[in-house]
Amino acid sequence: MSDLLDPFQFFTELKKDIAAAGNQSRYAAKIGVAHTTVSAVLHSDRDPSKEFLDRSGFDRLARYRRLRGGIHAPLINGMDFFTEVKKQIREAGSLTSFCARHKLPISSVSNYLNDSRRASDALVEAVGYSRLTRYRRRTVRSVAA
Repeated sequence: MSDLLDPFQFFTELKKDIAAAGNQSRYAAKIGVAHTTVSAVLHSDRDPSKEFLDRSGFDRLARYRRLRGGIHAPLINGMDFFTEVKKQIREAGSLTSFCARHKLPISSVSNYLNDSRRASDALVEAVGYSRLTRYRRRTVRSVAA
Protein backbone atom coordinates (compact mmCIF):
# COMPACT_ATOMS: atom_id res chain seq x y z
CA MET A 1 0.00 0.00 0.00
CA SER A 2 1.28 3.43 -0.93
CA ASP A 3 1.89 6.08 1.70
CA LEU A 4 0.54 8.70 -0.72
CA LEU A 5 -2.84 10.14 0.16
CA ASP A 6 -5.26 11.60 -2.35
CA PRO A 7 -6.99 14.81 -1.22
CA PHE A 8 -9.98 12.91 0.22
CA GLN A 9 -7.67 10.69 2.29
CA PHE A 10 -5.69 13.75 3.40
CA PHE A 11 -8.86 15.39 4.74
CA THR A 12 -9.82 12.14 6.48
CA GLU A 13 -6.44 12.09 8.23
CA LEU A 14 -6.72 15.78 9.12
CA LYS A 15 -10.16 15.16 10.66
CA LYS A 16 -8.67 12.32 12.74
CA ASP A 17 -5.94 14.65 14.00
CA ILE A 18 -8.52 17.33 14.88
CA ALA A 19 -10.67 14.77 16.72
CA ALA A 20 -7.63 13.54 18.66
CA ALA A 21 -6.91 17.13 19.75
CA GLY A 22 -10.52 17.60 20.87
CA ASN A 23 -11.71 20.24 18.40
CA GLN A 24 -10.52 22.63 15.69
CA SER A 25 -9.48 25.34 18.15
CA ARG A 26 -7.33 22.98 20.20
CA TYR A 27 -5.80 21.50 17.08
CA ALA A 28 -5.02 24.99 15.76
CA ALA A 29 -3.37 25.92 19.06
CA LYS A 30 -1.40 22.65 19.04
CA ILE A 31 0.09 23.29 15.60
CA GLY A 32 0.37 27.07 16.02
CA VAL A 33 -2.08 28.42 13.45
CA ALA A 34 -5.33 30.37 13.69
CA HIS A 35 -8.45 28.28 14.17
CA THR A 36 -9.92 30.07 11.14
CA THR A 37 -7.07 28.64 9.05
CA VAL A 38 -7.88 25.10 10.17
CA SER A 39 -11.56 25.68 9.40
CA ALA A 40 -10.83 27.14 5.96
CA VAL A 41 -8.57 24.21 5.02
CA LEU A 42 -10.98 21.63 6.43
CA HIS A 43 -13.91 23.08 4.48
CA SER A 44 -11.87 23.49 1.26
CA ASP A 45 -12.18 27.28 1.34
CA ARG A 46 -8.39 27.46 1.21
CA ASP A 47 -5.69 25.10 -0.01
CA PRO A 48 -3.35 24.08 2.78
CA SER A 49 -0.28 26.31 2.64
CA LYS A 50 3.24 24.97 2.94
CA GLU A 51 3.38 26.39 6.47
CA PHE A 52 0.11 24.67 7.44
CA LEU A 53 1.34 21.37 6.02
CA ASP A 54 4.70 21.73 7.80
CA ARG A 55 3.02 22.39 11.13
CA SER A 56 0.48 19.58 10.72
CA GLY A 57 3.13 17.06 9.64
CA PHE A 58 2.26 16.55 5.98
CA ASP A 59 4.00 17.06 2.66
CA ARG A 60 2.29 17.95 -0.63
CA LEU A 61 3.67 16.14 -3.65
CA ALA A 62 3.00 16.54 -7.35
CA ARG A 63 2.54 13.28 -9.22
CA TYR A 64 1.81 12.74 -12.89
CA ARG A 65 -0.38 10.19 -14.70
CA ARG A 66 -0.44 9.46 -18.42
CA LEU A 67 -3.69 10.80 -19.88
CA ARG A 68 -4.39 7.73 -21.99
CA GLY A 69 -3.63 5.32 -19.17
CA GLY A 70 -6.87 5.76 -17.26
CA ILE A 71 -7.17 5.88 -13.49
CA HIS A 72 -5.13 2.70 -13.06
CA ALA A 73 -2.07 4.08 -14.87
CA PRO A 74 0.88 4.37 -12.52
CA LEU A 75 1.77 7.71 -11.00
CA ILE A 76 5.24 9.03 -11.69
CA ASN A 77 7.23 11.53 -9.67
CA GLY A 78 8.61 14.87 -10.79
CA MET A 79 12.00 13.48 -11.83
CA ASP A 80 10.41 10.83 -14.05
CA PHE A 81 8.16 13.49 -15.57
CA PHE A 82 11.21 15.70 -16.24
CA THR A 83 12.87 12.73 -17.98
CA GLU A 84 9.74 12.24 -20.12
CA VAL A 85 9.77 15.91 -21.16
CA LYS A 86 13.44 15.69 -22.13
CA LYS A 87 12.76 12.48 -24.11
CA GLN A 88 9.93 14.10 -26.07
CA ILE A 89 12.08 17.15 -26.82
CA ARG A 90 14.82 14.86 -28.17
CA GLU A 91 12.24 13.00 -30.29
CA ALA A 92 11.00 16.34 -31.69
CA GLY A 93 14.57 17.21 -32.71
CA SER A 94 14.98 20.35 -30.61
CA LEU A 95 13.34 22.50 -27.98
CA THR A 96 12.21 24.89 -30.69
CA SER A 97 10.56 22.11 -32.69
CA PHE A 98 8.87 20.68 -29.60
CA CYS A 99 7.51 24.09 -28.58
CA ALA A 100 6.32 24.90 -32.11
CA ARG A 101 4.54 21.53 -32.39
CA HIS A 102 2.68 22.09 -29.10
CA LYS A 103 2.32 25.89 -29.39
CA LEU A 104 4.24 26.46 -26.16
CA PRO A 105 6.42 29.48 -25.34
CA ILE A 106 10.06 28.45 -25.55
CA SER A 107 10.94 30.56 -22.50
CA SER A 108 8.35 28.76 -20.36
CA VAL A 109 9.65 25.30 -21.24
CA SER A 110 13.25 26.46 -20.97
CA ASN A 111 12.59 27.87 -17.49
CA TYR A 112 11.09 24.53 -16.47
CA LEU A 113 14.12 22.65 -17.81
CA ASN A 114 16.43 25.02 -15.89
CA ASP A 115 14.42 24.50 -12.69
CA SER A 116 13.38 28.16 -12.64
CA ARG A 117 9.65 27.39 -12.62
CA ARG A 118 7.29 24.45 -12.38
CA ALA A 119 5.82 22.79 -15.46
CA SER A 120 2.88 24.73 -16.82
CA ASP A 121 -0.46 22.99 -17.24
CA ALA A 122 -0.02 23.37 -21.01
CA LEU A 123 3.35 21.58 -20.89
CA VAL A 124 1.96 18.77 -18.73
CA GLU A 125 -0.88 18.28 -21.19
CA ALA A 126 1.41 18.52 -24.25
CA VAL A 127 3.55 15.69 -22.90
CA GLY A 128 0.38 13.63 -22.42
CA TYR A 129 0.04 13.69 -18.63
CA SER A 130 -2.15 15.15 -15.93
CA ARG A 131 -0.81 16.58 -12.66
CA LEU A 132 -2.27 15.20 -9.45
CA THR A 133 -1.80 16.45 -5.91
CA ARG A 134 -0.94 13.86 -3.31
CA TYR A 135 -0.08 14.17 0.37
CA ARG A 136 2.13 12.16 2.68
CA ARG A 137 2.21 12.15 6.44
CA ARG A 138 5.72 12.64 7.72
CA THR A 139 6.99 9.82 9.84
CA VAL A 140 8.23 10.66 13.29
CA ARG A 141 11.41 8.82 14.07
CA SER A 142 12.01 7.93 17.63
CA VAL A 143 15.49 7.88 19.08
CA ALA A 144 16.44 4.72 20.94
CA ALA A 145 17.31 5.34 24.59
